[in-house]
Amino acid sequence: MMGRHNNSKFVAVSLSLLLCASLTIFLVSKRESVINELTECNLNSNASTFKSFQGDFYLIDEEGLKVSSHSILDSPSLLYFGYTYCPDICPFDLMRNSEVVELLDQENIKIKPLFISVDPARDSPTRLKDFTSFHHPNMIGFTGSEEQIDSVKNIYKVYSEIPDDSSKDYTVNHSTFSYFILPQDGVQTYFTRKENSQKIADTIKCIIENKGASRKIS
Repeated sequence: MMGRHNNSKFVAVSLSLLLCASLTIFLVSKRESVINELTECNLNSNASTFKSFQGDFYLIDEEGLKVSSHSILDSPSLLYFGYTYCPDICPFDLMRNSEVVELLDQENIKIKPLFISVDPARDSPTRLKDFTSFHHPNMIGFTGSEEQIDSVKNIYKVYSEIPDDSSKDYTVNHSTFSYFILPQDGVQTYFTRKENSQKIADTIKCIIENKGASRKIS
């Protein structure tokens, strides 16, 4: 009888160990699958590339109030840098980004379209409000002092240059990337002007869905 009891106990322990090992293998495989899918989502770069794109900053919103980066980036956001007097590039890019927001909304995915001015001398809060509301009702614009704008530009590695001999009608040379940012994870990827709204929406959806899966199995 004692031998049978010991054999039964051995079988039970063995089965438990086998189940634990199988579960561990499954979770590891699942995590690797999620990581691979996330890598595929990030068309331009893995999110680890953007670890240096971090830092606190303060800007002025459309109501003229000073706001922090934490309140600005409190939800998934699509961020673009430009200026309201931009003749063609900025309006086109913002129109595309607005289409991205609408495409994702149809998938019940909410992202916030953001616009930060690289021309604070001319882009007042009132002008920004008129400009952003024209492009999308949920778009929010931000301006600030030259020092505040330089600070956020440095964080996101944004280039802009205002001519030294600038008149009232000057144009600003600036980079045209759109950044997808998650509040807990920072910059996930960026999009160039070559990418259309559907491709951007698909990438953002992929990242959000797989980030959620990754957290569930952590």
